[in-house]
Amino acid sequence: MKLNYVYIIILFLLTKISFSQQDYTQNSDAINDVSAPMESIYIDINGGLLFSGEYLYYSLFCFDSTTKNMSQLSKIAYVELIASNGDRIFKHKIKLDSGRGYADFFLPVTLNTGHYKLVAYTNWMKNVDFNNFGIANLTIINPYRSIVEADNTVSLNDLPIVNKYSQSIVLKLNKKSYGKRQKVIAELQDSLNNISGSYSVSVKRKIDIPSSRLSNALDYYHQLKPQKISFSKLDSNVFLPEFRGELFKGNIKHKIEDTQDNLKVAISIEHDFNILNIAHTDTAGNFYFNVDENYSTNNAYFQVLEENSQDYDMVLEPKPELDISEFKFEEFQLNPEWKDFIIEQSIYNQVENAYFEFRSDSLSILTHDNLFKGRIYESYSLDDYNRFPTLKETVQEIIKNTSIRKDNKRQDVFEIQGFNFGTNTSIEPMLLLDGVIVDDHSKMMDFNATTIKTIKIYRDQFVIDLEVFQGIINIETIGGLTTNEFLNNGNIPSIQINKPEVRKTYYKQTYTNEDRRSRLPDFRQQLLWIPIFNISEDNKTISFFTSDIKGIYEVKLEGFTSNGKPVSILKEFKVD
Repeated sequence: MKLNYVYIIILFLLTKISFSQQDYTQNSDAINDVSAPMESIYIDINGGLLFSGEYLYYSLFCFDSTTKNMSQLSKIAYVELIASNGDRIFKHKIKLDSGRGYADFFLPVTLNTGHYKLVAYTNWMKNVDFNNFGIANLTIINPYRSIVEADNTVSLNDLPIVNKYSQSIVLKLNKKSYGKRQKVIAELQDSLNNISGSYSVSVKRKIDIPSSRLSNALDYYHQLKPQKISFSKLDSNVFLPEFRGELFKGNIKHKIEDTQDNLKVAISIEHDFNILNIAHTDTAGNFYFNVDENYSTNNAYFQVLEENSQDYDMVLEPKPELDISEFKFEEFQLNPEWKDFIIEQSIYNQVENAYFEFRSDSLSILTHDNLFKGRIYESYSLDDYNRFPTLKETVQEIIKNTSIRKDNKRQDVFEIQGFNFGTNTSIEPMLLLDGVIVDDHSKMMDFNATTIKTIKIYRDQFVIDLEVFQGIINIETIGGLTTNEFLNNGNIPSIQINKPEVRKTYYKQTYTNEDRRSRLPDFRQQLLWIPIFNISEDNKTISFFTSDIKGIYEVKLEGFTSNGKPVSILKEFKVD
């Protein structure tokens, strides 16, 4: 059996072997014996029991199951919160950096009290069963909705609460008991000098309501089994690894003719910078895009860059949902004895949420290299000129060394004169409207120029995926894509995609002597959350401040040393 295009992609990427198409098809029997390592995920969360009105925090560790080191394969992970009735509460898309990623979710009051599963996986892992998925069982209590009370709980009390500790690494606190708003200092010590690694840290008030036990790093490590996947077991529906970024797959078909090979298709995504790419279809009309840049919108524009593009149908292949039919959930009932604690907890959460603006997290700034970085351009702010009604008139009257000519179909197209005035006039410039490619220049000639903010002209030739353009005309409107009538009227339809979660720097409360006398209440129960804590000999101290809530608190550290050994530490202290 001949290997199809999907096999070739996987084999080339995972084994780093470069053969021609002919080599593959002539040696299919040998290639069928090739296998590739599978990934596995450990997911750490900030508690096995959470309340509506609190944040669920999680941190991902994605491993190569054969080496038990962080995976360098997938750059995207997916995380879903699934209720016992099968409802999918959310689905996050997480960017992985050397196997690490994180995000959070505010638990709304619309959730029902009960058991949930937080499931993490990569696209590559969907080729095998759930054993490699990161799965965290958690219980959510919603005190704002009617709930069933019972005389006793189910068998949760019978579940063992096991706290394991690494053999050489220990966590030492500077005190055993602290007052309100006092500083806590915790230092990691290692008798074997093997402390360097990547960890997650959670400090939270201990809750004496039984819940499903969370798996820790030691549990995960000892259950992790080397696994490879044989390509002989894969078919054309294989899930490809997203090793170069997020993978989009689609298909193009001509409405009448059997023409779908080597068609040009472009992707544009709204962003602070332009994300542009052009791909070509295979013999079946399939195309693939890898997007490794950051983007901050849920709208993408996919378009056929061929003559009479309206004669083609294009479909973006949705990523299939997980089959969760095999997931099993325990029943959960509330004990009336917990009533006072639940009321107290809900009051604390409401007060904290009311003062959230004073303790808000900060979003990481999305940065990447601009597609036009280092290119010389001329910028025309149209407010500096007498405005003309249409784009065609504006170009003719204002933009220097840029003109309009007729193409071989007698349609108007833009023309840019290069810096050396030796332009090949048969090559059209790339026309961008708010970051989206407009392939048919004639449609833009009568565009309402009163909505244009700036026009930037790049005169050098621009090459993208072997497609050559004589310069770029980059048009930015006053309102941007959200108010762009040309795009929103269906001239270039957008497709909804889910943007990756933006990384945050989580708020860390600090107090000076003056701050401690502040009348602002501090009802934090989650005193600290660090999703990625890279420990080294120069960075092995954790510090934080207590709140106004008395009780027993737990410092939980989960992670792995730089040589892949698991570390799981749980330390208690008191606030009175």
